[in-house]
Parts: sequence; C-alpha cells; structure tokens
Amino acid sequence: MGTTMCGMASLAEAAVTDLPFITVKGEKCYYYDVLPKESIYQVANKLGITRDRLVQFNPSAADGLKPRMRLFFPVKDFADQEPGNRKAVYAHAAGIKEHVVKKGETLYGIARQYGMSPDLLAHLNPSAADGLRTGDVLRITSEDTDSSGDTTYSPAANTAGADGIVHHTIQKGETLFGIANAYNVPLETMLEANPSIDPLKYKPGQIINIPTAATPTDDPVADSASDDTHNLAADRENATHIEAPEVDTQEMPFTAYTDADEETMDQSAQELSDTLNVAVMLPFMLDESTMTRTTQLYTEFFKGMLMGADDMLSKDGAHIRFHFFDTASSLDTVRSLLQKPVMEEIDLVVAPDNTQQLDAIVESVEEDVPVLNIFAVKDESYRSHRNMIQTNIPHDAMYAKAIDMFLEKYSGTLPVFLSRTEGMADKESFTSALKKRLEEEGRDFREVTFVTSLTDGDLEGIDPATKPVVFIPNSGSRNEFAKFIGAIKFMHDTAADPNRVTIFGYPEWVTFRGDSFNDICDLNATIYSRFMASDTDADTKRLKQRYKDLYGCEMFEAVPAQGILGYDIATFIIKGLREKEETGVFPPEFDGVQSYWRLGWSGVTENNETTGESTSNGGLVNEALYFINYLPGGTMEWKK
Repeated sequence: MGTTMCGMASLAEAAVTDLPFITVKGEKCYYYDVLPKESIYQVANKLGITRDRLVQFNPSAADGLKPRMRLFFPVKDFADQEPGNRKAVYAHAAGIKEHVVKKGETLYGIARQYGMSPDLLAHLNPSAADGLRTGDVLRITSEDTDSSGDTTYSPAANTAGADGIVHHTIQKGETLFGIANAYNVPLETMLEANPSIDPLKYKPGQIINIPTAATPTDDPVADSASDDTHNLAADRENATHIEAPEVDTQEMPFTAYTDADEETMDQSAQELSDTLNVAVMLPFMLDESTMTRTTQLYTEFFKGMLMGADDMLSKDGAHIRFHFFDTASSLDTVRSLLQKPVMEEIDLVVAPDNTQQLDAIVESVEEDVPVLNIFAVKDESYRSHRNMIQTNIPHDAMYAKAIDMFLEKYSGTLPVFLSRTEGMADKESFTSALKKRLEEEGRDFREVTFVTSLTDGDLEGIDPATKPVVFIPNSGSRNEFAKFIGAIKFMHDTAADPNRVTIFGYPEWVTFRGDSFNDICDLNATIYSRFMASDTDADTKRLKQRYKDLYGCEMFEAVPAQGILGYDIATFIIKGLREKEETGVFPPEFDGVQSYWRLGWSGVTENNETTGESTSNGGLVNEALYFINYLPGGTMEWKK
C-alpha cells in the first residue's frame, strides 16, 4: 500500500511539469487556465499539489477561482519534480508495453526514458525492488486496456467534415500512435483534439477526432500546415475588393483570359511600351470547381503580390504593370499564352514550377527578359540560361554553406549523429556530406543508432563534461524528433554546464510549435533555412493582419508563408526592374520580410579578349542562407 500511494503521489505531482510555460517578468512559469466550475481543490488535486501550495504561488486564488483564471507555478520551484507522463503516453500510444533491461540500465534511467517516476515503475514491477538484471522484462503501462499491438490501417474510407475533422472509430488492435501515423497527423495534435480520451486507457469502439493535416514537403508552395478547401467563387469575389495601383485587374487570375477578350484586354503597342510589364504565369486552376491545397497556396501568393504592388507602385519610379495568367498546369496552355501579343512587351516573367513550362518560357522570351523561378526548387535551368533568376539556393550549395557554418560554430565540439533503425532518414544526404567533411578535416565524431526511442544507455560514453556535444539527427520530421529529444533533454538538464549540450537541425524545425519549439529553444538549437519565419517579427505580424483585413481570412500556417512570399516577390520585382531601367543591371541583393537573396552568376565564366570583360553563360542564382539560433525563453537570433 505504501509503495502504491508513493507511486501515485509522485505521478500526480509531476502533472505540474506537464503544463505549458511562459516567461512572466523574467521568470519562467508553468501556467494553468481554470475551467468553468472548477474549484481550488479540484485544480490542486488535478495538479497533484496541496491547496496551500497552489495559493502560495497564486494568492488571489484564496478568494476562489474563476473560469479562464490563469494560475502560475515558477519552474524553479518544481525543478526537483519528476517529469510528467508525456513519454509514457507516447509509449503506450505506440503499443509499447514492456521494456527489456539492457546491461548497465537502472530503474531510475528506465523511468526517465518513459517519462515515469521511479516509484510508479517500481509499483508496476514489484520484483524490481530486489534489483535489475540484464534481460528482465519490465511493464511500463498498466494492463487495463483493450489496445494491443499496432496494425496497418488505411484512413481512405473516412473523410473530413466541413470542420476539417475526421471521426474515427478505434478498431480492435489499433493504437493511437498507429492511427495518428495513418492520418499523417502528429500524435500530440490528435491528443489535443480529444481531451476526453485517456491516452493511457482507451478501448475499441471509442470515437476520436482526427484534425486533418498536410505533410510538409521540400516544395515552398506545398509546405502548408493546413489542407482545408475553400470555394473558388468566394475567393474570386474577395479578390476583386483590393485596389492595387497599376495592377491590370482585367488580367488577374480571377477573370478568365479568352480569345474573345482580345480587343478589350490587349492594350495598344504604344501604351504597353510606355510601361514595364510583368507576366505572372502560375497554375491558378480557374476551371476547378473547388480549390486544392496547392491552388489555395498559389492564390494566397497572388494576393500577397497585390499587397506588395500596392505598397511599391504608389512610390515614384518607372511605370509597371502586372499581367496574371492561369497556366492550368498545362504545357499547351503555357505555349498558347506565350503567343499573345502582350507577351511581346513583357519585361519579366514569374514562371510556374514545371521544368518543361520553364524551358518553353525561356525559349520564347527575349534574351534580356529575366525569368524568375521561385517554385521549382530543384530545377537547374539557371545553369544554362543567362536570363534565369533562381531565388532558391540549390541543395548542394545550401549543404556546403551549412557545413561550413557548422564546422566554424562547433569547433572543439563532439558531433554525435543520430539515426533510428527503420526510421525516416530524409536528411541522410546532408549528414553523409557532413561526415565526409569531418573525416577530411580529421575531426572526431560519433554515430548512435537506436531502435524505438533514444535512451540514456544509447548515449553511454558521451560525456559533455569531457567535451561539449552537438547532436545531429538524420531526419527533420517532428515524429522522429519526438523519439530522440527526451534523452538529449535529460543529458542537457543534468549536465553541470547545460550549455555544453546542444542540437543542430533543419528547415522543418522552423514550423515547430508547442513543446517541440520549447525543446529546441531550451537546447540552444541552430538550424539552416532558406526562409526566416518568426511570429514575433513586427513586419510579419503587420502583413498577416493586413491580409486578414483585406481578404477576410488568415494566411495559411506555412514556411514560407505564401502571402508574405508574394509580397516579397512583388517588392523585389518592382525594385529590380526600376533599378535595371536606370542602370541596365538587375540588383543582386534583396532583403525581404522572410526572404533574403544574394544573387550570383552561375555557369561557365568566359573572358572577352577584346573588352577584357568576364561573362557567364548561366543565370543568376541565390547564394544566401539563413542560420537561425533558438534561445531559451522562445526568442530567436539569425544571420544571413
């Protein structure tokens, strides 16, 4: 009985450390928002603390609690508490019920691995009181559940309702982890959407809510955190409400461009020649009855361009007109658009994300007309076409810069590469290149491979007191992140100098929110990224609010935010064309809200024996990269 009570108390008290935290007057605090009708005793019991201790940190609570009242608990006052059962939830959700003791493992270390108190683990395994032996099998979850083993499940038969929620009935043998993976939704997100589901005790027949979500990709236009669909007609109507000076509203993608409109839509040659003309050729898919996620993102990009044009065209400078065309994702459509009379006067083209369509555009326009490639990240047309401008730094160049920065920043540090057996290895090309450079320079490094979740035992022999450690995983996914971050956090938190334990990551980490974001901040993580996204940035907040005011909806949560990317591109184009008009040269550098471009010539350099000038047979390509450092407290620093 004594062991049971001790275990239950330890687990309950640990609930405080499961709360989210913020910084209040310079002090880091856990916080809890009181629910309707909750009493002070109910909250204290829920958090596993006494009423007096709750009042100690929140004196106003002595007079009673009110709904939505926020209670604070200083982190330093709970530093000696065991972590909550978050990892135990993940282990149970994944169907992990037992742990086989490895040589050198202790009860305390195993408990930390699964986010449990040693008392609770001892309660579940009474024989552990006599000591652990290699090969012992320990229970890490209670047995009062019908969930067992993971199964392969296809969610195709279930569709989201109008609210974007799929209602899934748990089948025998299914686990929360397996269901979340099947729907491609982070487990944490699914748990938050089902507060009534006990993640440590659920049964077949229970209905859970699945918030639909999209998987981040390497394509900027497809990297969205939402997969909702909107009515195209409504978006067309909203788009007509903005008035952007000198933007040709007749050729916006929300008005079809047909041969019958030629007389009214094509201007005289004299009028066109008096302006600088920009053709934006993107797949707005006007013939679709509903918008796909990709179409929504292109539409948001378009709306962001209108905002940028509105700001820039009101300022003095060359007269510029934008012409928007729907390519319909068709090479034939692109070729047809290129034959229109207006294209003879085009001074710059924003091209679609298709190599064949890019080639058709480059071959059709004059050699001095810049073709801007924003979306085809891996296209290499810029290497052989002098008028191409590639705004995305190529992968090889990005990796080379990231590795140079890594070697400089982490000089004197032990790099430790992490990989999970059967896990994702989407950053293998980068980690392989980094290992090769380390070997070439005679730098020592370690490789750690783990099976399910990284444990303290996996890191045996790695001592930050001897040499500072930087961990480099071979995946940037959030699911993989959750499998190794616990052990790294434990090493960091228990180190004599926590600053000697850090982590290096990837562009996907820019999208992390909640606990994952707090973890990378606590660990002083550094990442490389083509884009800089910060919710606290004043310009970002201003543009997002303006977008909402203009269009009546929020920008999609994505990196890059397509509305802001459109704004940056319009600003870049107008500034660039005006400077080219005055100097004959397109400016090589641009610093936007979330983008930074430092353009350099690519291809083979040739020397002119007559003039002595050097020229390149390739186009301009971005050579800039962001390095972002996350700091404790949720702040970020970056350099370019």
